[in-house]
Parts: sequence; C-alpha cells; structure tokens
Amino acid sequence: MNREELRQYTKHLEKDLELSKAGLDVQMMRQAKLYYYYAVAWNRAVRDEKRAKLKLKMRETAVYRSVSDQHSRVTERMLLSECHVDKEWLKLKQIKYQNAHAADVLEAACKALIHKRDMLINLGATVRAEMAGEVSISKP
Repeated sequence: MNREELRQYTKHLEKDLELSKAGLDVQMMRQAKLYYYYAVAWNRAVRDEKRAKLKLKMRETAVYRSVSDQHSRVTERMLLSECHVDKEWLKLKQIKYQNAHAADVLEAACKALIHKRDMLINLGATVRAEMAGEVSISKP
C-alpha cells in the first residue's frame, strides 16, 4: 500500500472517530461499517507487507547467489554489503517499510474504533439513564 492509498483511508479518520450525544443512533449504526472499512484496509496492508517481504527475500537470494558464483569464499558481511548497494533490493526494502507503516496506522485506526464503540455503549447507557430519570421525575 503506497502513501496515497494510506492517505485516502485515513483522510476522514478523525471525523469517523468523533463522538457526541447528538445523533447517537446514527453513530451506533455506522460503527460496524466503519470498523469493517478500516479492517479491510488493514488486512490489505498486511497482505501487501507480506508480499513485499517475500519479494525482498527473493531479491536477497538472487544477490547472494550472484556473489557466491563470483567468489569462492563468501562471508555474510560481503553478502549484506552487496544487498545494500543493489538498487532493486533497496527499493523493495523501502516498499516493505511503507507497507509495514500502513499496516501499523490502520491497526491503530481499528483499535481506535473499538474504543469508540465502547464509548458509544457507555454514552448510550448514560443517555438512557438520564431519560429514565426525567420520566420518573415527571410522574406524579
């Protein structure tokens, strides 16, 4: 998942996490849909991270194989230094880090939505208790 895709997912996150007594019913009805939306995005980011890790590992293997074919005595340090100068390996490493960052951000969004759900439940209980108090006070 690239930066622009992540930005699209998180553009409205702050608004999606807002909570108020006004429109409590609507917020409760939207909660599951919001969680699903961000959970799917998180799942995609994790999938992309795993794919990037696999591609990176494959590129490392190719670099290691080419170095070992050129030299009779190969050290781990030589292999790592060859990877660090390989442009494709560096690009794949950057993609892996971007995907890991996206997965972390979207995981945090899902956890924040779980907290919002808990707050919605508490707020709903408070509103119900307030309404019950008003009804009982108005009885003769």
